[in-house]
Amino acid sequence: MKTSLINRAIDILKNAGYRVSDCSTSRSCFDILAKKEKILLIKVLANIDGLTRRCSLELRNVASIISAIPLILSDHMKSAKLCRGIIYTRYNIQVINIATLEDIVNEKMPLIYSVRGNYCIKIDPSLLVKLRKELDMTQEELADELGISKQSVRRYEFYGRMSVEVAEHLMEILKNNIAIPNDVFISGPPLHHGYDIMGRRLTKLRRMVLEKFRDMGFSAILTNAPFDIVAMESEDERILTTVSDDSRRLKRKIDTIDEISNIIGSYRVCISNRHEDSDVIIIKPRDLNKIKDSEELIQMLANS
Repeated sequence: MKTSLINRAIDILKNAGYRVSDCSTSRSCFDILAKKEKILLIKVLANIDGLTRRCSLELRNVASIISAIPLILSDHMKSAKLCRGIIYTRYNIQVINIATLEDIVNEKMPLIYSVRGNYCIKIDPSLLVKLRKELDMTQEELADELGISKQSVRRYEFYGRMSVEVAEHLMEILKNNIAIPNDVFISGPPLHHGYDIMGRRLTKLRRMVLEKFRDMGFSAILTNAPFDIVAMESEDERILTTVSDDSRRLKRKIDTIDEISNIIGSYRVCISNRHEDSDVIIIKPRDLNKIKDSEELIQMLANS
């Protein structure tokens, strides 16, 4: 089921004009990377209950580093199917089904979102106040029409969030659609880049590369992604780095970071004692130690 979801998602994204990298065969916190105007990192799960807190933190970590939008794509929550046109949330990450993904990439944003099992809609509070006054209605009169308390109307006019049922009744009274679509392409709460989620995966070679990058002046962050480390001098100068001496996986990892770097517009490098025929520059650890600073490495990669 997961493989089918991944393939369907890739087709939808490509048909909508996205450049796509299938990362599902890599050890990674996301299965699909896609870019049009924004970069999307998509984790695919048959059931949303399979998402762990650790996986969510890893996904948000990578998304924050490369300025991407993290999304969870799933079909089910417990035994219930996820519905089209509804945004669910797990661990501060938006969750959607495949039909909603198709709507979103075709610029049809969902109106409904789920909050602790309740379906809600956001409305424009200032427009609500304006339309109520144009109808010459007090808050109390509108509350009576809706069958709710005056305090609830005050809350709606301040926060703009209400149940789907109340929103539908309200818009009938106002004869105006004041619902605000959920913009999925707005990032959620930021995750501090220094958050240590990768310590248990830190091999001796990765530790050496990480420390060397930092000594060179980079902000270097470990990831659970097709790239092992992202080294940054600025947001416009990121280096996706594969660090491995594993001959079984090295070629595939190099090919993946080559594809991803071309999609998102970043430098890429492999640190390894092994050799592979590739467009990606491969630097041996002993040669990395000879590079003095970040400027020298970036110049080397820019000229490669």
